[in-house]
Amino acid sequence: MNDNELRCWLLQAEFKVSDPLQANINGTIANATTPLMHAARMGNIEVLNALLERGADPALLNTDRNGALWFACFANSEACVAALINADAPLDSQNVNGATALIYCASAGKTSLVRLLLDAGANTALMTLDDFTALELSANYDCLKMLKEVRAA
Repeated sequence: MNDNELRCWLLQAEFKVSDPLQANINGTIANATTPLMHAARMGNIEVLNALLERGADPALLNTDRNGALWFACFANSEACVAALINADAPLDSQNVNGATALIYCASAGKTSLVRLLLDAGANTALMTLDDFTALELSANYDCLKMLKEVRAA
């Protein structure tokens, strides 16, 4: 994706655009949402990769303390999740409810994403504010089985 295409995408999403483009690559809109978070929420791997190539920070969190990785999980985008893991997005950040990407994916039954997060080393012991782990919130048998195997190892 070239700079002009990315500039158009940013403008359509109502982000401020500066010149050079990288100068405001981590600028925010409502709820402290960055362009990377927005691309992840849309499951747009092309834009997500373009933003990462230009220095977007995968560690930033919005007002609810969700990051781009959490939004990629919400979008059910294996490609975006994998790209963010490769970009060293924090695996274990906890949002305002204490949920991590792993807890969210397990509770939503997103089996393939649970596998990606576990393979990347996501912490299975973290708890929500209500003291539930990903294992306890697993929505399907496959997630439950994977998390039990990790716990047993």
